[in-house]
Amino acid sequence: MARRDTFLRGFLPAAVFPFGGAVIFYLLFFGYMQFESFLDHIVSTSQWISVLSLGVILNLALFFLFIRSGADRSARGVLGATFLYAFLVVYFKAF
Repeated sequence: MARRDTFLRGFLPAAVFPFGGAVIFYLLFFGYMQFESFLDHIVSTSQWISVLSLGVILNLALFFLFIRSGADRSARGVLGATFLYAFLVVYFKAF
């Protein structure tokens, strides 16, 4: 397990999961419209950062999966990606 327990093994999926969460959000609440229209809508109403930050919730499951399996370095990677998204959210909300 030690060979598979790396920072990058946690960081890469955690960097992609929020986009998957945004797609799930689209399917649950905006499935009646085309995906391009959904993207245009959230960008034009400045809600894209909120939708993306909701997608970060999926990282919680990934984090606990790594913690329960004893992959502490991978869990740190998930935290690193989550903090990166948090800094982006704060930056775009402030400016």
